[in-house]
Amino acid sequence: MLKTRLFGIGALALAVSLTTAACSGEEDDIDDLDDIGDVIDDRIDDLDLDDDSVVSQNEWGSGFIVWDENGDQILVTGEFQFNGVAFDAADVNNDGYVTEDEWDDLMDDWDVDADDVLEEFELEPYL
Repeated sequence: MLKTRLFGIGALALAVSLTTAACSGEEDDIDDLDDIGDVIDDRIDDLDLDDDSVVSQNEWGSGFIVWDENGDQILVTGEFQFNGVAFDAADVNNDGYVTEDEWDDLMDDWDVDADDVLEEFELEPYL
């Protein structure tokens, strides 16, 4: 009987502990979402040189230069600041890096409304 009671108390303590962790985890998730929003903003800010909330064709070309940290005229995964799906789409010939020509082609592919600028909604899937 004592073992059963101690087991019940232990299970109750574990449930309370898990509930508390889950509740604090929700706050962490909210903080994580805020952090993701900041990262998205930073990436777009890197490309949006005139701060008009869109990335023009000229800004897009400059983005390659900004992200090519070592100046070797290719972007490797560590320099490429979009997600892996975007890197795979950009690396057309699957050689493990993105050239400036491949980078330029992305503008046309991602400019869904064909207005020669990339708005946030067009970039979000790749961030």
